[in-house]
Amino acid sequence: MVFFSIFTFLAIALSKESYHPVLQRRRSKALNQEPPPRAPLSSRIRLFATIALLRPLNMLIAEPIVAFISLYVACELATLFSFFGAIPLVFQGVYHMSLEVSGLIFLAIVIGCLLAVVTILLCNLFFYLPQTARYPGQQVPPEHRLYPALIGSLGLPIGLFWFAWTARADISWVCPTIALMIFSWGNLCVFISTSIYIVDTYRGSTVASAMSANSLARYLLGAAFPLFTIQSECCFPSLLSLLSLIILVYENLGIGWASSLVGFIAAALLPVPWVLFKFGKKFRSWSKYETAKDANDVY
Repeated sequence: MVFFSIFTFLAIALSKESYHPVLQRRRSKALNQEPPPRAPLSSRIRLFATIALLRPLNMLIAEPIVAFISLYVACELATLFSFFGAIPLVFQGVYHMSLEVSGLIFLAIVIGCLLAVVTILLCNLFFYLPQTARYPGQQVPPEHRLYPALIGSLGLPIGLFWFAWTARADISWVCPTIALMIFSWGNLCVFISTSIYIVDTYRGSTVASAMSANSLARYLLGAAFPLFTIQSECCFPSLLSLLSLIILVYENLGIGWASSLVGFIAAALLPVPWVLFKFGKKFRSWSKYETAKDANDVY
């Protein structure tokens, strides 16, 4: 988290302002004009409550696109978090690695994430950009943003089942390590691709609400894990409870079936991006919010 936060801060520092009201005020100031009047505080509070609180809850229930994606991403992110407990358990317990060496296994997740970035760039180059010529003068249907998710959704159950049944003393540690790489590759492909799909699907402030709904689902599921165990006296009780739960599940079910459990969940949710790719236009037409229009879509 510290490693990736460095790049996050760099991206923020190097990014240009894109919020229209701020740009408008800056332009007015540069031209020595009277800036646009600010809305009353009560209106701004009401707007914030609508965009960040009320509308996201409504979209989680009433918007199939947001609901399906949020459920999918939340489950896979929770699975990723589960490896914080599973990796030390497997590689220290089964392969008798030291704490330091087993920690290096997390580099497989980093490599998988880097491969996911390459996959997304290639999908954009070879699948999405050619569609811009197919829709002259019109926006490319947002479903074409889902190509990385379509590919990545296959990697999630494959990686999980691979990890589940190769994490054994009679099989080299390299096999489950490769499985972790495949899972993290698929996980990031799905996460980034579906996030871009949401941004392209909705309009205006509704985009922020849809992304808030997505984040809400992810962190609600993450917060639910510690509720299954008794809080321990620790400077990070929630984290300790989460790790305790993961270890408890793995000890009771065994490595194979515990990892297969999340593999079955990934397999059950695999159709989500495929359904959205096929029926996304119909889902958008049902939405009560402003969404992307593609009347001449022929795919």
